[in-house]
Amino acid sequence: MKILEAQSATLTNYEVYTHLTEQRARYAKKGIKGRRPGNLETVVKELLEYFHEAPSPLASKPFPYNERTISTLLERLRPFNFTKAEILMIMNLRPTKCESLNTIVEEMDDRFTDDQQLEIVEIIAEVLGTADGNAERQAMNDQAEVRKGQQPETKIEVDG
Repeated sequence: MKILEAQSATLTNYEVYTHLTEQRARYAKKGIKGRRPGNLETVVKELLEYFHEAPSPLASKPFPYNERTISTLLERLRPFNFTKAEILMIMNLRPTKCESLNTIVEEMDDRFTDDQQLEIVEIIAEVLGTADGNAERQAMNDQAEVRKGQQPETKIEVDG
């Protein structure tokens, strides 16, 4: 592989996810194993696991993204003049509240009225869907329990 143009485009998590799953299917179909770097499968596996963990929008059921999602979101948010970085973060994080959106959008209170902020969040929810809060909380709790089980307990003794 040869890199022709470094960082010529920034990809959303959905685009990376799509590329990896399609590449994995192509390799499986062709039976290609010997020509790939040894750690490629590990990196792909860990990245796909990351995408499937809550609170990632890609972990939602039903799957919130499709081929038209990005273009639809760009079209609907065009009047608000977001930067490319802000659109990327909106796609990756799917903010469902104004408070969450505020962490993504620079100087949001100066740029948008309260009504506009609500409209933006509503557009995001319509295009990207909303998270199942209970399912996300349960998944995050399950992951925390798994991590606790993997970490050795540290006991501190205090002389007293």
